[in-house]
Amino acid sequence: MDFMFIFIISNGVSNRTVNYMVFTILLTYASYLLILGGIIAISWLLERIVKIVPVIGEPASWLLKAMSFFRFFVGIILIMTAAAGWFMAQLDSGTQLLLLSAGLALFLKPIKDLPWAALFGLAVGGLCAGFLFFYYPPSSTFYGIPSIWIYLLVFFVPALFVYMIFKFVEDVLKLVGMIITLKPITLVIGFLCIIQGIFMLLNTNIFTVFLS
Repeated sequence: MDFMFIFIISNGVSNRTVNYMVFTILLTYASYLLILGGIIAISWLLERIVKIVPVIGEPASWLLKAMSFFRFFVGIILIMTAAAGWFMAQLDSGTQLLLLSAGLALFLKPIKDLPWAALFGLAVGGLCAGFLFFYYPPSSTFYGIPSIWIYLLVFFVPALFVYMIFKFVEDVLKLVGMIITLKPITLVIGFLCIIQGIFMLLNTNIFTVFLS
């Protein structure tokens, strides 16, 4: 029992240490992440610009397209960096908000049109029906009711319940994603990220320079 208690405590401490290390790494490279996120956010504009450049235009355009494929994961990293800055109080609120905005813009763009409520509902309904099938193999009838109706009932009731709960969340995400992924807004966010990242590399801050 003592060994188990020590193991749980040490495991909790090690997890906190890992989280601290991850946060430290993210904050160390926050400026580079801002620049990367900004470039990906305005990649649609940069592609049009670099295409007209002779020789390097085509390779640069392909590079930007390849970078845009990772917008989902870069968005998650930017959101994590914003959270790290907030938890460890090492980034100003303006930079945190910029990281969060850019992260949401990159994260929501590829997933805002997915039917998340239906997917979660189908998953939960399938798990419930599978659980019933695994522990109670189908028989011809169950209290006089054909077993197929029991399985359909076990599938649809939790599926509809979960769908109704997540439908509101899905609609909110779609609304936020529709607004924050508009090209004029991503353009502003992208340029601000790039400028702020460069300023941070110079040990200064766009918010203190222009808003002070």
